[in-house]
Amino acid sequence: MQKADPSVVKSAARTLEIFEYFDEVRRPAHIQDVAIALGYPHSSTAALLRSLAELGYLEFSPEDKTFFPSIRVSLLGHWVGDEILPLRRIQQQMRDIAHKTQMTVVLGAASGGYCQYVRVIEGTTPIRYHVKAGARRCLVRSTLGRALLATESPVRRAALIAEALTVWDGDEAPPSPEDIARDVAQVAARGHAFNTGLVNAQAAMLAIPLAISPPARPLALGLAAPKDLFRGRRQEVLQIMRDGLGSLGSGPSSVQQSA
Repeated sequence: MQKADPSVVKSAARTLEIFEYFDEVRRPAHIQDVAIALGYPHSSTAALLRSLAELGYLEFSPEDKTFFPSIRVSLLGHWVGDEILPLRRIQQQMRDIAHKTQMTVVLGAASGGYCQYVRVIEGTTPIRYHVKAGARRCLVRSTLGRALLATESPVRRAALIAEALTVWDGDEAPPSPEDIARDVAQVAARGHAFNTGLVNAQAAMLAIPLAISPPARPLALGLAAPKDLFRGRRQEVLQIMRDGLGSLGSGPSSVQQSA
């Protein structure tokens, strides 16, 4: 499990997690709803929600005592989507893939030696592994991370592998940079990554890099589930992902060139 970073201001982290909670549930919520879902004390949850309402980022309904993000929140970050992340349809595509596979769908991006889970849609299989949006995994200890590395040039890839090994978060000894580079080259050749047991011994993930134009921060999409659910179905699941993503699922040109 990833350890809390002591440099992160708790109130800032909780504020962002509150907005991620609303993004997931998409409905008004009571203080107690938020506190239980995020595991926060009721008193600090109430203080944060009321402060955000006072600042205009949340709307408060006196009738049913619920909070909901305001139009001010919906306008934040639009320039990011317009300028560098032309993925307006990605969330609906993720929901469609989750519906067809029942697996957990995770959108990941590289960030300082880590793969960060940008967006998560939980699976509906009887046994599933909880993945939290905003969580980070060492880039080379993540199936999504290896899909992301596959999009890079060999020189850039080597630099990112070296950076990731400085934040290795496994209990076991890390593999050598040469072994990681060899595996990533294979991912680039076949256009997808698949691993079992990287973080959880019983879990598996299948991930593909996304084709984004114009070039922007690389992204990859992964499906996580108990490893038994992939047995004999890997190609079927991969095709569901690519069909659901359309042109985004074809992978960036750098993957094709290194194949």
